[in-house]
Amino acid sequence: MVGCASDFQSTGSASSAIDDSADRSFQDTIDRVNQQAALDAANAAAQQQFNDAMVAAQQTMNQHNDEFNQNGLH
Repeated sequence: MVGCASDFQSTGSASSAIDDSADRSFQDTIDRVNQQAALDAANAAAQQQFNDAMVAAQQTMNQHNDEFNQNGLH
């Protein structure tokens, strides 16, 4: 009986180790998904800032062109 109890206990430990490994693997996957989402959000914010800067630059150029044309300096 002692041998049987020992075998049962070690099987339980192996099962627990597999469950822990699966939990870690799942958590690692979730962490990678969260990291990618954060990176995507940061990239989207940077792209929006770039777009806003380009719009501001274009508006400045348009204003200068309008002033140039109004002053008849062409």
